[in-house]
Amino acid sequence: METTDVGKRIKSIRKRKGLTLQELAEKSAISATAISAIERNVSSPTVNTLASIARALGESLSSLLGESEISYVLTRADKRERLATEIRNVDFQSLASGIPGQRFQPMLSVLKPGASSGEDYVTHRGEEFFLVVKGTLEVELNGQTSRLEEGDSLYFRGNTPYRWKNAADRETQILIVSAA
Repeated sequence: METTDVGKRIKSIRKRKGLTLQELAEKSAISATAISAIERNVSSPTVNTLASIARALGESLSSLLGESEISYVLTRADKRERLATEIRNVDFQSLASGIPGQRFQPMLSVLKPGASSGEDYVTHRGEEFFLVVKGTLEVELNGQTSRLEEGDSLYFRGNTPYRWKNAADRETQILIVSAA
């Protein structure tokens, strides 16, 4: 890919998103002078610089470089990828994966009666969202327990310690969306 195309693409995306050079500079931690030079094709950016600009623009590096990307993924129920886990009596199924730069991971978790995340608290850097599709789930966040019934949902910020257990005497299904 020629630098000329990258510079024009950066400028086009920046203008389409209504950002000034200074705003993009603040978001990317790259100087406005350097971004201007890249947009004018006076300077050839490093991969790290392009990655910073792409993040600041909310774009993937691939799209910034003009590479064709997968724009959607269709996952059939019978073709879901099973995700490896050490948690017994729990089946995690990926509902969508394979998009470059994917920012969140949707999963269906099927919990057998009595299944739990264990005695230790779990933490993830990214934000979490749970929706109880079927059954009942108890979630303990920062020492406070909440009981979620079918249709109930829970959203919490990253790095929040939590643990959960299937509070039903039957299978519980949870839609989980984890931010990267």
